[in-house]
Amino acid sequence: MAGLNDLVGDAGGLKTPGLGAAVGGSSNKDLMRDARMSLSGNWGLAVLGNFLYVVLLNSVALFAVVSCVFVVAVSAAAGGDAMAAYSAVYFASYLFLFLISGAAMVGFCGFFLGIVQEGEARLERLFVGFRHFGKSFGVYFFFLLFYGLWSLLFVIPGIIAALRYSMAFFIIADDEDCGPLEAIGRSKVMMKGNKWKFFCLHWRFIGWYLLASLTGGIAYLWLIPYMQTSFAKFYEDVK
Repeated sequence: MAGLNDLVGDAGGLKTPGLGAAVGGSSNKDLMRDARMSLSGNWGLAVLGNFLYVVLLNSVALFAVVSCVFVVAVSAAAGGDAMAAYSAVYFASYLFLFLISGAAMVGFCGFFLGIVQEGEARLERLFVGFRHFGKSFGVYFFFLLFYGLWSLLFVIPGIIAALRYSMAFFIIADDEDCGPLEAIGRSKVMMKGNKWKFFCLHWRFIGWYLLASLTGGIAYLWLIPYMQTSFAKFYEDVK
């Protein structure tokens, strides 16, 4: 069973590193500094890419809600079973959202990975997941499956599982020949001894999250690119 020892390291006797300490490679502080350097001159497109990603997923969800309301109104006016119509449209809409979420996530990771690897933001990279739709859906499905199974044991095993498999989306975006289960396996190997470091990297943004919330969420358009570029730097550091 996964536990705290699995979070701080997979080797016996490993000491829990500090907030910015690195198990190997660059420290989290250095990764965030390098992320800011990579975003220099790319902030405009990085914010636009983040905005397009948010619009894509939220437009699908909004369409689902509007469709449900419309179908219920029409069905009720026609004397049909409004709840049955609502259930059918709701299921179809959110099935579609589930199907595209993997491709969207791989594209989102690929977009920021491109900033790190190539030094420039290219919007076409947002769609790399759709070019490899089957693999993108597969890695998303297995990520949710393994995360869900570990979460049944309690909150901490679920968090550890999420950290363990977190690099899988970057791997699919980076290696078009990699399959879903192979990406999950490679992520597990990459994150061995690095889960605590990645957890601490997330924790470093908590203060920024709180400040961004005071802007009504507008500042998230800049914060998320900063975070994702830092995560892409982390991937490059551990791969």
